[in-house]
Amino acid sequence: MKILFSIVLCFCLESSFGQKLGITALETILYSSFTAADSLLKEAKFKLADRETGKGYHNYYYTSYEKVDSVKQLLRSLSLMDVFDGPDTSRFILYRTYNKNDQEEMKKQLNANGYELFKRSANDFVYKRENYLITNRISEKSVPGSKPVTAYEFELGR
Repeated sequence: MKILFSIVLCFCLESSFGQKLGITALETILYSSFTAADSLLKEAKFKLADRETGKGYHNYYYTSYEKVDSVKQLLRSLSLMDVFDGPDTSRFILYRTYNKNDQEEMKKQLNANGYELFKRSANDFVYKRENYLITNRISEKSVPGSKPVTAYEFELGR
């Protein structure tokens, strides 16, 4: 029994150290208070890298690094912007990864959560479920001193 418990505990701890965010986590962040969203991101090993506040908005930028091997590292980021005008508040989220496997996993999650491809133009894919839209954008980003890298972005808002 102790061995079974140890195996289950190791599996749970290993999965809790994951730094990827899924569609469900992004939807939770979209509809949570800032404090709850910040806690969820910190639990997923994202760190607040930058914060900007102005009249009518708050913008937060989180990053997460994952060391794949001695050479390769993965960067994932999330921008969370709250825009408000009196009692009206809107939130925009941009989740970015540079890992094609993350991209493929997110597309599977979109389908599993009832989203269907609604519109496509060049490298933009808009998924829809009822009145909810998620845009998946694939683009090349320039990196100083290196070759361009492919970025996979997921945008959603309310």
